[in-house]
Amino acid sequence: MSFAIVDFETTGILPSYHHRVVEVGITHVEPDGTVSGHWETLINPERDLGPQHLHGIKAAQVLQAPVFSDIAADFADLLRGRVFVAHNASFDLRFLNAEFERSGYAIWGEIPHLCTMRLGAQFGLGGSSALAHACEGFGIENTQAHSAGADSLATAQLLAAYLRTTADAPAWHDYWFGHIAAAREFPYPQGRTTGVVWQARGDVEEEIHFLQRISADAKHPRATGAEAEYLALLDRCLLDRVISVSEAQQLASAAEELGFSRFEVQDLHAQYYSALAQVAWSDGMLAADEQSDLNAVAELLGIVGEARESLLHAAGTPTRLTAASQASTSTAIAGAIGAFTLAQGDLIVLTGEMSRPRSDWEDELRALGYATHTGITKKVRLLVAADPDTLSGKAKKARDYGIPIVNEDGLGRLLGANRGL
Repeated sequence: MSFAIVDFETTGILPSYHHRVVEVGITHVEPDGTVSGHWETLINPERDLGPQHLHGIKAAQVLQAPVFSDIAADFADLLRGRVFVAHNASFDLRFLNAEFERSGYAIWGEIPHLCTMRLGAQFGLGGSSALAHACEGFGIENTQAHSAGADSLATAQLLAAYLRTTADAPAWHDYWFGHIAAAREFPYPQGRTTGVVWQARGDVEEEIHFLQRISADAKHPRATGAEAEYLALLDRCLLDRVISVSEAQQLASAAEELGFSRFEVQDLHAQYYSALAQVAWSDGMLAADEQSDLNAVAELLGIVGEARESLLHAAGTPTRLTAASQASTSTAIAGAIGAFTLAQGDLIVLTGEMSRPRSDWEDELRALGYATHTGITKKVRLLVAADPDTLSGKAKKARDYGIPIVNEDGLGRLLGANRGL
C-alpha cells in the first residue's frame, strides 16, 4: 500500500458555510509511481451546486447520484493504509473531515498526508503553484480541469513524477516511506458498504424525452378542463425555453392524471406549437430570433424533422393568417400562451451563482417595480435560479408551493414581455 490521491469538486470553499462535496476522484499510486486504481463519482450535495461555471456540473446530473454518506464506507476503505495526497491538501482534508462527520464517521487525529502543491516548491515549481502550472512543469496534460476524476489522475501523475525524480536520493526514500509507514497505522472509520453504484460524469445517462414516460393508452378518464390545465402547465414550463428534469416529471405526471395518452399529448404539443408559430408569423415575416426560438420549442416538445417543418410552413401560409382562422384556435391554447406574467409588486426570489451579480438583477427588478425577497413563501410569484434543477432549499420549497422556477433567460423573457419587447 502507498498513496491515495484525492480531488474534490465542491459547492464552495468552506465546509463551515455548509458548502458540500459534489464530485470525488481517487487514484491509487504505488511507490514506483504506477497507477494501480482509479475511482470517481458525482455526489448529490442536497443543496445548490455553487460555482457551476467552474466545475461544469449541472443539477440534472446529480439528481440520481449517491449522497456522500452512501459512499463514505467505500471511500474510507480506499483511503485505508495509504497516504492521503492532494494538490492543496488542506482544502480537501477540510471537506473530507466535514463529509465524514456529517455521515456519522469520526476521524481521530490528523490524517497522514502529502500536498503536491507544497512539494512543488522543492521541485522548482513554486510553493503555491496551481495544478495546471505544476503539471506543465513535467509535461503532464489535463484536458478536463475541474473534473475531480481528471484532477485526481493529473495529481497522481504529478506525484509519480516526484517519485521518479527522487528515486535515487536516500533522503527522499526515507521521506516517502516514513509517510507510508504512518499511513498504515491510521485508523480510518469502519462502516458497512451500501452497495450504491458510483456514478462518474460520463456514466450519466441522457434523460429520455418525457413523452416516452407517458403511457400509449390513457389510464384515467379525461378530466374536465384537462386541455387547458395541461397547456397552462406546459406554457409555464417553457418560460425559459428549458424543460428541467423536475418540470419533465411534472408534465408526464400531469398528462397521466388528466387522462391523456401519449399520442393525445403529442397532438396538444402540435397545436401549441402551431399557435406559437402563428403568433410569430402575425406580422407576415419570421425573424431569425423567432425562427431560433421556434426551433428550440419544437425540440423541447418532441416535434422534429418534417413534422416541425410542416407545422411551421402551415402557420405561415396566408390562409392561416386570416382573422377567421386565428379565431378558430382553441380557447385552451389561446389562453395558455403567455398566460404567466409578472405584475408590479410581485415578489421575486433569486438563488444560485448567476452570470450577472445578483445585486444587479435585484436593482433592475426593483427599478421596474417588482419586489425582491430573500426566502420562499406562498406569496412569492417567481423563483429565478442559475440552474432550474437546483437542489437548493429555496427550490425545494418553491416546487412544493407550485411556484415557477426559471433561469436568467426566462426572467429576461418575462421582463421583455412586460416592456412590450
